[in-house]
Amino acid sequence: ENSGDGTGANGLDPNRTGDNLDYFANLTTENAKDIIACDFIPDKTFLFSDLDYVGRMYPNIVRIWKAVTVNQVNGVFGFDSSANIGKTAFPAIQAAPSFGSSFPNVLGGGNGGSDVANPATLACLIPCAIDQDPYFRLTRDIAHKLVPSHHPLQGKPSLIHSKFFPPLQGAQGKMSSSDANSAIFLTDTFEDIERKIKQHAFSGGQDTKKKQEELGANLDVDVSYQWLRFFLEDDDELIRIGKEYGSGSGEHWSTGKVKAKLVAVLKDLVEEHQERRNAVTDEVVKQWMTERCIL
Repeated sequence: ENSGDGTGANGLDPNRTGDNLDYFANLTTENAKDIIACDFIPDKTFLFSDLDYVGRMYPNIVRIWKAVTVNQVNGVFGFDSSANIGKTAFPAIQAAPSFGSSFPNVLGGGNGGSDVANPATLACLIPCAIDQDPYFRLTRDIAHKLVPSHHPLQGKPSLIHSKFFPPLQGAQGKMSSSDANSAIFLTDTFEDIERKIKQHAFSGGQDTKKKQEELGANLDVDVSYQWLRFFLEDDDELIRIGKEYGSGSGEHWSTGKVKAKLVAVLKDLVEEHQERRNAVTDEVVKQWMTERCIL
């Protein structure tokens, strides 16, 4: 018996393929909305999904596959014969956007005329977290094989490593989407933010008021203070909070005071982000993902 809502008798889409690719493809759109809400400049920004754009990158992907051996990939990433072929093949797909020639229309206008850049000779700067570093170290080793001989850096991409900020549980914990209390999410309500910070943010403060006033807090392990280092715009105020909390004196002498400050900062940040994100529709995402010259 059909449920009448496009699903089969068991509540599943009868046309589904048996995997969750569509689910993750939708996450790409949702992540793109968060990126767009960060106020990037549309005329200077091209967002793409590998699923949609892989055709343009495929020539470079093939070149990278030819240049890198399976043993190299296994050595860098720790794969063995039990890994599926997608894991072995993916480093080339991750590496391909390092080369301007993967974006002939976006970075070169597609015609190679004198009025536009030659994308094959453009240098690449990649801001990324340290866990992405192995992909691009591998890329740097073979980059010279994918660019013209006069490329200024022989095709090697440069990296800026972003610093991880700790999960709410502290350095020993792990920030994970499967643990709602390990992080603040951009979709969290104000109540969620306050509850998570107050109940789950690891404290570097002392266990009694007397000790706190005598010894102060350990700022290196205190999650609330560490997060303020990322999110508090006023550097002078951050220094003052650190001095007060670290010495157990002044306005921010206690963990409760510092947590309250963080809650206020995060509430403002998330509220502004959510307002901007609510204005980003699927149609807006398509516009940002439309292939066009951005130079």
